Order: sequence, then C-alpha cells, then structure tokens
Amino acid sequence: MAWYIGRRLLAALVTVWIVATAGFLLVEIIPGDPAAQLAGPGASAESVAAIREQYGFDEPLPARFVDTLVRLALGDLGYSFAKAEPVVDVLLRSLPPTLLLTALAFGVEVLIAIPLALWVVSRGGLADRLLVIAAGITASIPAFLVGILLIYVFGFRLGWLPLGGAESAAAYVLPVITLGIPFGLVLARLLRTSLLEQQEQPYVTFSHALGERPWSVRWRHLLPNALLPLLSILALDFAGLFSSVAVVEVAFSMPGLGADLLLGLRRLDTALIVGIGIIAGLLVAIVNLLADVAVIAIDPRVRR
Repeated sequence: MAWYIGRRLLAALVTVWIVATAGFLLVEIIPGDPAAQLAGPGASAESVAAIREQYGFDEPLPARFVDTLVRLALGDLGYSFAKAEPVVDVLLRSLPPTLLLTALAFGVEVLIAIPLALWVVSRGGLADRLLVIAAGITASIPAFLVGILLIYVFGFRLGWLPLGGAESAAAYVLPVITLGIPFGLVLARLLRTSLLEQQEQPYVTFSHALGERPWSVRWRHLLPNALLPLLSILALDFAGLFSSVAVVEVAFSMPGLGADLLLGLRRLDTALIVGIGIIAGLLVAIVNLLADVAVIAIDPRVRR
C-alpha cells in the first residue's frame, strides 16, 4: 500500500509539473503584452518598459520558465499583478467558495443518481430508455448554456431566484442544479448498467430465495456492490465538476476561481493562471488517490 501511494504521489508531482508548463506556455501563446495592460491606455513607452523590467517580462522565455519552476519548487506561487497580491492569498480567498459549490453539486449528483438508477432497474422498459436518452442529451449541452437558460426562466422571467452572486443560500440553487442534474443523469446511467450486471450474480438469487424483499435486496446488496466499481468514476466526476464550476461561476457572477482564472487570462497573469492550474491538478490527483485507496481498503480482491 505504501509503495502504491508513493507512486501515485510521484505521479501527482509530474502532473503538477505538466500543469505548470502548460499554464506558462498558454500565456506565451496568447497574443498581447501584459506590461502594456498594466501601464494602461495612453502610457508612454518608458512606462511600459519600466513595468516590463520590474516584472521580468523582458527576460528570455527559457529564463522565465526556469525561474517559474524554481520558484514553484520552493513553494512560492508568485505574485499576481492582476489582483495586486500574492497568488496564495488569492487562492485562500477564492478556493473555499469554489469547493463549496463543487461539493453541493456533487451531493445533488449522487442524490439524483442512486434513487433514479434503482427505480429504472426495477421498472425497466420505457424508464430505462428515457434515462439513456436524457443522459445523452444533458451530457451534450454545455453547462454555461444550461445556466443561462435557468437564469432567464427562474431569475429573469419568474423572479423566483437571484440572477447571480452569492449573497444568500438561494443564490446557490441555480448553479447547483446547473451542474448537479446533468452529472447526476450520466452517473445514473452508469450505475444502472452496474446494477444490471450485479443482478446476474448468485448472491442476488440466493437473497430472493431466502424471502428477502426486492427493495431490501437492491439497497442492501445490489447497491453497495454496484457502487464499488464506480468509485473511480465518482472521483473523476468530482474533478469534472470542479472544472465546470469555473465556467458556471462566471455565468452566475459568483466569487471563486472561475472569475480569477478569467481575469488572469485577460491580463496574461502567468503566476495566477499557473497557481490555479496547480491547485486544480493537485485536487484531481488527491481525489483520485483517495478513491483508489478506498477501493483497495474495501475490496480484498484488489488488495491481492
């Protein structure tokens, strides 16, 4: 187990390096001059040159790349000139609301997927086909389009919920629905397939032969065994939700990493973009590691 965790942690470090490299090169590919944006419109060439020298924009690309990697290796995420504060302070302020929205959407996903999959398996036929169709449709629609539609219907036309922001609990309803329902339907489709596979196992026939009620067989025996192969998928879903939250936060004008990432891209803020990318990469690696360790701890066949 220790050797396995060590390998996964090493893979996480490689992931962080790849993310940092990709974020750095992304800023270089985007056309524009961060020094000119910092100086503002109408700034003199001398002012732009001074800012370029102050932040090291005038250094060669390889030198700046090496400086970035050395700084990250020392645990320094750098200074965000777009936010006028260290990147660590930006992340400490913006990460909690993003994680909260991700956790709420993940909870809604699971609450939708489990009962729906159990109901579809018990009903079959038309309900089964409708779930497959609904999951396919929702998976193909971008989250921000769903969010805009919900804002228009429930916020603008009906006035039932806030149009955006995060001042109250009601402001989280539409963003959570925007993320939770599509992910929940897709997860329900996967869980339904796993449930159907488990129904063919001998322990199900034995439970029915003992006179156990069908709902008890599904909840006590079928569901735990069907969820076990999906733990890794649940981890990927959490990571996917975390990535989608950035887009939804912008659509609903909510505070979080999404607005910071958009600002960093507009201002070509390398430190901010790389910092957000590293946090996202680490979160994905940690969640996947926890899911794999849980599978190993639960299932003795995997341990062997």
